[in-house]
Amino acid sequence: MAAERKAWTDHERLLALSLYCRLTFGQLHSGRPEVVGLAERLGRSASSVAMKLTNYASLDPEVLALGKKGLPGASQKDRLLWQRFIAEPETVSRECEQAWAGLVEAADAAESASLTTGGDTLGRDVMSLQKRRVGQALFRKAVMIRYDTRCVITGLRHEDLLIASHIVPWHSLPDSRLDPANGLCLNALHDRAFDKGLLAIDGQDRIRIAPELTDAGASGRLQHQLCDLDGQPLNPSASAFPNRDYLAWHYRECFRR
Repeated sequence: MAAERKAWTDHERLLALSLYCRLTFGQLHSGRPEVVGLAERLGRSASSVAMKLTNYASLDPEVLALGKKGLPGASQKDRLLWQRFIAEPETVSRECEQAWAGLVEAADAAESASLTTGGDTLGRDVMSLQKRRVGQALFRKAVMIRYDTRCVITGLRHEDLLIASHIVPWHSLPDSRLDPANGLCLNALHDRAFDKGLLAIDGQDRIRIAPELTDAGASGRLQHQLCDLDGQPLNPSASAFPNRDYLAWHYRECFRR
């Protein structure tokens, strides 16, 4: 019981935030393997970790926008970390990456020792998460909050149909991979079109559709729905508008012919 009363450290809060951003609302429970794995590494119960995750959910605009709510009782330090994540998503995301990378290194070291001594290796698969996955989850959360959990083109709001799309791909611009301004909240169809270079945003902030779809003779209901967007303005709020340099890079890549 004493272990459950110990205060959460700033390092542990970063780890919990990292995990929170990787899970969906319905996965924030003590039976979830990732929750159990983190609890074991922190020397806490799975219930304690699950409670911390649901505390974060109570602060999350994405959760509120979807008509859900987390568990009240977030501490002042929880609130300050969340506020800092909203204000400085890149900085906090990098801190979360570093915290998780350290946890994975410790898990790898423990696994090596366990294999040498023939001991139990329970949980090593759960903790052997790649740094990239942690960063992607934090990026997604920051993008969803930035765009009020709505597709920037259609206004659709449904967590299972929304994707945080990188404008400049993860590997093409490493220094900006966690920047929410390098992201768009898109529904699954438009995300796919954007990723494949069939949809881009031009220098006048207009949606452009690839000529291969807009040429005469194009057919199909979805194809026509995409073509109808050609020339329409992209209209997120000024504070949410993506970085235009990133959009210009993507446009050049898509339409250089």
